[in-house]
Amino acid sequence: MKISKRAKALALAGTFAATALVAAAGPAQAASASTAASICGSGFWADASYSLPGGIIYVSYNGSTDCAVLMKTVNVGTPTWTKAYIGLDGRPGTGYGGNQGDGMDDGQFTTYAGPVYVYAPHECINAAGETSVSDYYNTGPVLCG
Repeated sequence: MKISKRAKALALAGTFAATALVAAAGPAQAASASTAASICGSGFWADASYSLPGGIIYVSYNGSTDCAVLMKTVNVGTPTWTKAYIGLDGRPGTGYGGNQGDGMDDGQFTTYAGPVYVYAPHECINAAGETSVSDYYNTGPVLCG
């Protein structure tokens, strides 16, 4: 059987595309963490991430304030229930920002919920979130220090 140059080129292009997708799988999460940090604003850097079904909660820090953004991993581009929360451990309502004004941002979002913030130098925080395909997820006390 004779294979045309076009078929060989298409097969080779497919191999390169598949290789590129596999190679990009690791940096994609790092890119999302840096994207979440940039959503928080200037001076924030990625600090931690917590996976839940349908999303990843990224927590960023700027030296005194923590910021949470929940980036969707399913139904991206489609408005679905998404929630991000941040606050001092054991003290609900200590955060700020978000559509609730108290460190909670929830609603029908296409890409992410947040940013939400808490001033927390030398304090433990709770970050939490929910997606259309998950139950409410709370990290418990984290990033103490």
